[in-house]
Amino acid sequence: LLQETDLILTFNISMHRSWWMENGPGCTVTSVTPAPDWAPEDHRYITVSGCFLEYQYIEVAHSSLQIFLALVGFIYACYVVKCITEEEDS
Repeated sequence: LLQETDLILTFNISMHRSWWMENGPGCTVTSVTPAPDWAPEDHRYITVSGCFLEYQYIEVAHSSLQIFLALVGFIYACYVVKCITEEEDS
């Protein structure tokens, strides 16, 4: 995997891009016309400029937040199960 390619984590079988690439903070999306011959007809060919942060950093922060919330939820669920089990014992 190379960071410079647009086909990250798709095993080069898809032209799908990251949602954050086009919708990041401050990003300006410009359609390129005419699209190159190799571009599929059902996909937009665009350029993205003016982003405050690169989309890779936003994706890492987003994933980190999801992992943190999952960990907090798991710990809280264990606490709730512990409280319920202690309540049934008494």
